Amino acid sequence: MNSELANIDPPEVPMAPATEGEVLSRVEYLVDRIHKCEQEKLIYLLEIYQNAYWKTDFGSFEQFCKERLGYSKQYVYRCINAAKMVEAGVPVENPNQSLALEGLDVEEAKEVWDRAEEAAEEKGKKVTAGTLKKARAEKELVDRAVGEEGEVMNIKELGEPFQDVISMLRQAKEMLRAISETPDGCWLAYQPMAIKIRDVAESIKFSMPHSICTACNGKGCPICKGLGWIPKAREIASEQ
Repeated sequence: MNSELANIDPPEVPMAPATEGEVLSRVEYLVDRIHKCEQEKLIYLLEIYQNAYWKTDFGSFEQFCKERLGYSKQYVYRCINAAKMVEAGVPVENPNQSLALEGLDVEEAKEVWDRAEEAAEEKGKKVTAGTLKKARAEKELVDRAVGEEGEVMNIKELGEPFQDVISMLRQAKEMLRAISETPDGCWLAYQPMAIKIRDVAESIKFSMPHSICTACNGKGCPICKGLGWIPKAREIASEQ
């Protein structure tokens, strides 16, 4: 997992304060932070819920949610479920992300998150509920393929030779840049050549194994040319 959040120990919900006055002060602080933060508010809401802070000032948790927080009880419960995922090591940042992972155990949720994170990084974007839903669908497809055939097509392994070539092209580009910055490289037209190298790398990237063919579940068909997988270019074309 490449996210910086993955390198941070999951936060722990602190013990409840001892006195009623301390509870009220703690709630005041937490509510203020809840409305100013995003991921942190998940943990704060979990603390309030687990320690039943609302009982100090309200007759029910639902009343506390509506009158003190301005949230529906259903929304707060979604936040609490998301907080539990954060504690378990799945770095969700909002309840919509956790909703996309609902029903999965911790290991399955982590696997889906990793898939979504990898896909998001390729596009220079962040993980969203949408990318998580798509990653979950891809995982379910792989799981079905495992159930039917007894073994799964390893897309990452199939793509390794392509990645090796892309890596070499990137290295060549950096070496070319370094040479162009020396006196001996004064005749090199670095920028046009760098663009061509980049275009070749992108062409390879869009042609390498990207996902199992949904038309045949990896068995091979005319759509995937009998390979069982489709490249990124084919997937994008099918979405348009």
